[in-house]
Amino acid sequence: MRYQDKTFQQRESELLDAARELFQTQPWDRVTIAEVARQAGIGKGTVYKHFPSKEALYARLVLDRSRLHLSALTAAAEKGTAIDALRRALRLAFDQLLADPLHAQLCLQCDRPAFQARLEPEYRAEFCALEGQYLELFNRLLHSSFADLQLAPSDCEQLLWGVEACVNGVMARIASGGFDNWPEPFDLKLYFDRVTDFALAGLQGQAAALGARNSHGE
Repeated sequence: MRYQDKTFQQRESELLDAARELFQTQPWDRVTIAEVARQAGIGKGTVYKHFPSKEALYARLVLDRSRLHLSALTAAAEKGTAIDALRRALRLAFDQLLADPLHAQLCLQCDRPAFQARLEPEYRAEFCALEGQYLELFNRLLHSSFADLQLAPSDCEQLLWGVEACVNGVMARIASGGFDNWPEPFDLKLYFDRVTDFALAGLQGQAAALGARNSHGE
């Protein structure tokens, strides 16, 4: 790698780190590009050599962290039986969100239509590609887990809707700080164990219903 390219990448990493540091101490949606530049110790104009807009900066934070999460989910899904791999992936997805509430907040922001409309086309394309990779992973896990039911692709797509709704619900709860205001302390690990059980039971029940419908030619 050329020295100039290495320096460019290092500065970009410093900008992203600076943004995350600021987001941890003040409302992330109020942080300005100028503040990020000051935190990183560089000129405001230099920021725009890396990110054409504030939305692009948010997007890069989400894309980079989400790719790391996807890599961990993929590794977790390679162990054990198919249904165990599906359970493990779901449970890990919840842990990833719980460990980084800021990421959950930024994910929800980046998913809003108004945000996507302001985002540069190349970043929108990256989000679409990443979403496709997540869907491919869970689609594969669903196919493997319920292979004996011989589900149609459209059936697995419906099951994916359930996975997405469950993960997005947890994401919204974490992003809002919803666990901080419960009247009594409780075991978060047990909570997410039961949420995972609930999600898996729902998938198994719906998969069985779809498989039965298909076997009867409905």
